Amino acid sequence: MRKTTALILLLAAAATASEFLPMTPIGADCIPVTIRVTGDRDLAVDAAEQLADDIDFSGLLMTAPEGDGYAEADVEVRSVSRGVELVAEVTSGGERLLSRSYTGTSIYTLVHAFADDLVFDLTGEDGIASTLIAFVSRTSTGYALSTKYLDPRGASRLMFDEEPITTPAWSPDGGRIAFASFQSGNCDLWMYSFADASARKILSAPGLNASPAWSPDGGTMAVTLSRNGNVDIYSLDPSSGATGRLTTRESIETSASFSPTGAQIVFTSDRVGYPQLYVMDSSGGTGVRATTSHGYCDSPAWSPDGERIAYTAMVGGDFHIFVMDSDGSNVRQVTFDGTLNEDPVWGPTGRHLAFSSDMEGGRAVFVVELNGLTVRRLSDGGESYCPTWSPLGI
Repeated sequence: MRKTTALILLLAAAATASEFLPMTPIGADCIPVTIRVTGDRDLAVDAAEQLADDIDFSGLLMTAPEGDGYAEADVEVRSVSRGVELVAEVTSGGERLLSRSYTGTSIYTLVHAFADDLVFDLTGEDGIASTLIAFVSRTSTGYALSTKYLDPRGASRLMFDEEPITTPAWSPDGGRIAFASFQSGNCDLWMYSFADASARKILSAPGLNASPAWSPDGGTMAVTLSRNGNVDIYSLDPSSGATGRLTTRESIETSASFSPTGAQIVFTSDRVGYPQLYVMDSSGGTGVRATTSHGYCDSPAWSPDGERIAYTAMVGGDFHIFVMDSDGSNVRQVTFDGTLNEDPVWGPTGRHLAFSSDMEGGRAVFVVELNGLTVRRLSDGGESYCPTWSPLGI
């Protein structure tokens, strides 16, 4: 959206960060777990550090000193002929809760798998330790679309181009990432396939073809197109390329996000003269205004449980991440550091947000766990932005 109009700046200047309530913990009581890791020395050190990180960042469990845990996890790691093996046994009050072994090539992958099993077995909820986050990085030579785990391993580059890449969106089945690219001299929509390890153009019309958002079943996307002399939201069949116009006003409509049922879409519109968030049926319509607290709102993201919407808002000239209930109430501020916090995306369990921020200087991708409000940096080096989170189980 347009960020420099006098009206937007006037409205934004009227509000300061102190006028908004900070995000508060979402209320989960974390189960304390004592961990003991033995085995090959170097592997054991890495495994212990990563397991503690996975547990404390889960939002459901927390590490506890010896004798203070509800559960005790004994883990042994060692090198074997086929790579690395992790053997884990979890007990509580002398009762065995979990006993499993994992084999693979990376100790981090095995630790993540065990951490997610531990979360599920103790809480009945899914963990996010094994998930990936994709994002765009800008370097001196071009733009890369990369993925990264929540561990010390570096990012894996999926593709690189000299022209800008933006607004990636991971498909619900985990096999594709839709994104916008200027590779052909126009802002076109592309699709990266993990199975083919390559990208292909799926929509190219004169003007803007951007901001793809997947429906929960993966059968369609909501995209931003500039046809008929105006910027609107359209539906797109990613297989056939067929489109249908969903918004028909003269204002700019963009940045769509589906509700988890697929019945509604939240989006950005400047129909009142400045960007605000609106909700409409996914089949199209006029939309109902959802935000009134800010002079500038953009980049909405509907939570997996349907109860909340994260978005970017301008406060006192800076951009910060906010979360509100899906009916527009209970507005809470998530970020306070930096001047450019944007691109919020939910983790697949709704307990985490990824976003881009300049809170440490250069623009990078960060992740916040919403129960303890712990913030961690994900990307390393260079300018990184536009995160999109993988679904569970890929």
